[in-house]
Amino acid sequence: MNRLLRAAAAPRRAFRTGGHTVATVAVLYLLALPIAVWIRQDGLQTGATDFASELELALWLLAALVAAVAAAAVQRVSVDAAAGGAIRYANITSGHRTRSFEPAEVQSMSLHRAKDGRLRLTSTLELRLAPAAHRRWTTATLFDGDMSGDGRAEPLASIIRQVVEARPDVALDTNLRALLAARRFGAAFGTARVGQEGKRD
Repeated sequence: MNRLLRAAAAPRRAFRTGGHTVATVAVLYLLALPIAVWIRQDGLQTGATDFASELELALWLLAALVAAVAAAAVQRVSVDAAAGGAIRYANITSGHRTRSFEPAEVQSMSLHRAKDGRLRLTSTLELRLAPAAHRRWTTATLFDGDMSGDGRAEPLASIIRQVVEARPDVALDTNLRALLAARRFGAAFGTARVGQEGKRD
């Protein structure tokens, strides 16, 4: 029975992002750990504590740092392969609870690029949804898969394509308009119009 249900279900594309960010932070911390312990032991607090205590404290700090970075960076996204299929995501903006919406529900999209500053490590895609009785939220925020990327990487590329194919008249900001004109994801992108969100960038 389970095999029949899986076979009948629409295929999905699944993405997990943020793992490289967490690993990078952990590696950089571990590389700096011996230097920091040596400075504290030999230069600042000589004789105050032993090396084992310093190392234990540093490892606890590492665990707390990795946990905080993971909570902020890790994201799960799945996109149904069928045209107009549902988009599901879970990240820090949703409290890591899975949210789902249909591409046809999206009224506008805005791309906030990391290279534009504003203390962003990665680009974010903001989708404004039409109000619906089955949910209380109307904004979905998703992160680019590449650190300091410009929205060309997954999962944003698949989400943008899915939404524009379902809603050719979706409102786009200037960043998305420029990105889609350069990438030419599909003929449907040529019919999308620039939304009011572009005035804020």
